[in-house]
Amino acid sequence: MEIPTDLIYKYFSEITFSKGDYLLRAGEIEKYLYYIESGMVRIFHYDFRKDKETTVDFIFPNQFCLSYESFRDCTPSLLELQAISDVRAYRIDKQLLDTLMKQETFLLVKSQIMEELFVQKARKEIQFLTQSPEEIYKQLIEKEPILVQKLPLKYIASYIGITPQALSRIRRRIVTE
Repeated sequence: MEIPTDLIYKYFSEITFSKGDYLLRAGEIEKYLYYIESGMVRIFHYDFRKDKETTVDFIFPNQFCLSYESFRDCTPSLLELQAISDVRAYRIDKQLLDTLMKQETFLLVKSQIMEELFVQKARKEIQFLTQSPEEIYKQLIEKEPILVQKLPLKYIASYIGITPQALSRIRRRIVTE
């Protein structure tokens, strides 16, 4: 999708996050739609009963980011959004977006953004149904090689659904290929 950058710069406000900062914590209501210009964001769920984090997604530059259900329904988020590198982003407040959506021009923009978010989700689901953890890891490296090198192995392993030890074995196999 061609990102409507003129609209982003006009209606979104620039914001930066340092590595480790949270864009959203579980239990908070998502108030913003973000467009990530540089850096990476990790979306994850923390199960306090098991003291376990599960990485749901990584957001790379030129992608939109939010806890969609919380944003749409104004309910507390089950997910956390955290900068895993320094991030420069643009965000728009839900109230302003809702006001803009009353104008026909913006309905098209909203549908493009939602379509892009849907396509990202669908691709990920298909990937996890049809590919091995090794293939998923290789594609992640191909997509964002420099950024992926900066990710902690435990985040990548959690995202793929394997242990860090299994990921280390995959990485060793790839290096020897």
